Amino acid sequence: MSEAFLIQAPGAKAAKTCGILAIVFALTCVGFPVAIILGIVALVQQAKAKRLAKADPQTYLPVPATGLVTGIIGLVLPVVMLPFVGIVSAIAIPAFLGQRERAREIAVQANLEAARRQAEATVLDIHAKTPNQTPSRDAIIQALSRDPLIQGFKNPITPSAPAFQRGTSGPLGTVMVYADQEQQGGVTTWSIQFRATVRRGGQNRTLQGEVITHTQEHVQSHTEDGWEVVQPPTEPPAPSH
Repeated sequence: MSEAFLIQAPGAKAAKTCGILAIVFALTCVGFPVAIILGIVALVQQAKAKRLAKADPQTYLPVPATGLVTGIIGLVLPVVMLPFVGIVSAIAIPAFLGQRERAREIAVQANLEAARRQAEATVLDIHAKTPNQTPSRDAIIQALSRDPLIQGFKNPITPSAPAFQRGTSGPLGTVMVYADQEQQGGVTTWSIQFRATVRRGGQNRTLQGEVITHTQEHVQSHTEDGWEVVQPPTEPPAPSH
């Protein structure tokens, strides 16, 4: 009988289609299990079509080897590519995690710096308007907590935690603010400190900022040979309201 009157054996088309899909899924690297299943289906359909064509050559066309070849390739590719994918993953995943940690750290640093600039502007404004008035650190910190810009901060590391909070320690990514005092060489410095903890490479890092609100030198007298006698500093009184 002429081949013009023969039809394609059942399973031949399915074998070809499944074989091609198996190769496609194997090349995507994430579809290895699907590629293996499709490769097996392609071989099964190829064997079925070939068996039917051989049993009834007067009805069915000879089955091409397309389904067999693509099915085998679909099965072999995942095995060949698995070590390559492992190597790429070992390089790419840590790099991706490092970039994500770095991006979060930059976001926390931006929050800290914005709060620090806001506090610095407040202190400068107080000094400009009332040069003889000592800035109240508590009042400045309270003003920062109510500031709309700071209230809009988001914690990029711990979303459920606040992005700005009063205290010396807090959750990862939270910008902590607190009043501080330091004495050195007879000079006392009052300041507002900003601190945030971030994580990079499995270790915590501390980001810091500072705004000096007031300094005072405490010299009581001089000795005969010129040495200064320093008296203990006292906290400058907060302005009355």
